[in-house]
Amino acid sequence: MRTIAHRITAILILALLTAVVAVLGGCSDSSGPSASGYLEPTSPENVLLNVERAYGDRDLDEYLDCMSDDFKFHFTEADQQGWPHFPPWFYKSDEQQVHENMFGDEWSVESIDLTLMVTSVETIPGGDSGRPTGDVVVIRAAADLLVNLLGDLSYLATTPQEFRFRTVLDRDALNGRAHWEMFEWHDLDEYDNGSRVEEAGWGGIKYCFLESLSETSRRTSPAEVIDQLEAAYVALDTLNYLDCLSQDFTFYPSEADLQDPANEMPDEWYKLDERTMHENMFTGPDAVESIMLTLTNITMEHHEGDPHDPLDDTYVFIEGVDLLVNLYGYCSYLATAPSEFRLRVDQDEEGPYGETMWEIDSWFDLAGEEQGNVAGRIEDATWGGIKALFR
Repeated sequence: MRTIAHRITAILILALLTAVVAVLGGCSDSSGPSASGYLEPTSPENVLLNVERAYGDRDLDEYLDCMSDDFKFHFTEADQQGWPHFPPWFYKSDEQQVHENMFGDEWSVESIDLTLMVTSVETIPGGDSGRPTGDVVVIRAAADLLVNLLGDLSYLATTPQEFRFRTVLDRDALNGRAHWEMFEWHDLDEYDNGSRVEEAGWGGIKYCFLESLSETSRRTSPAEVIDQLEAAYVALDTLNYLDCLSQDFTFYPSEADLQDPANEMPDEWYKLDERTMHENMFTGPDAVESIMLTLTNITMEHHEGDPHDPLDDTYVFIEGVDLLVNLYGYCSYLATAPSEFRLRVDQDEEGPYGETMWEIDSWFDLAGEEQGNVAGRIEDATWGGIKALFR
């Protein structure tokens, strides 16, 4: 929270919670239900009530109507660390796909029970909403979510949730009152389950109903670029791989490769060369059968440029590498030496909702400097050497 945040005093919170009732089912303003039975979004409490009801009704349209177009659901750090390709957040388009599956009839969901209980309310005047004006209301709530599947299987989530709301600027007021929307939702790492054991956090349950990420490019942080590169390699996806690289990208082979006269390897190569190599590797006539890749961060350095220009910052990631490239005919190559990635802001592209995007400016293969060794496995090729096979 920003230091300018103005917290409602404990007395006001108590008065508010008393007025609206601690259980969210009583947490609405005087605006009555619409023709559909859902409340008019004239308060954050009403919007949250509609989220709760939409889950029980399994009503996708009403659920999505609670969210802004630039909505983000933020996963817990535990979820991101526990799942191999977990994104830091879902966009609204991801929420739509997830809940089409969860609320539909084809994924064996029999019923959903959800109870939200407000525990705190906070108002942040005029900021932290992704725009220069407008108050933000932050509501924390205890959650009790039970997703019942056919065959006596269920998922239970009991972690607290934090919801952030703002008024809508591009819609008419509702009966003279502001129109509210949810623009952020944070799943929290705070467990207090009592005697009930949680099988999955709310974000984990959502992830179970995801088929694929609807936004293929998720380069809104340097770490996301590395994640996208890793995922693109495993999926043999040339376009998403090249999307990680800047237009003037340069790859630097290891000193060990350059000093080996048998390699005849150039001192460096560029994005166009990367395109040729990976089209051949992933989809060409002599394409590989499969690729396994795990990147593990070793160090991360942030190099700040002009303090008045956040767009000239750079990051240096050194990643541990476990790359296995399987060719047809029971042949494979293993590369385990670290790689150094230098990342900068993408000046030519923004994210789906105007976010700053990042890209890899240069990449150094460190074989020979810190020779790789993953769980006792010694590489028989370098990453650069594997790429060069497909020139």
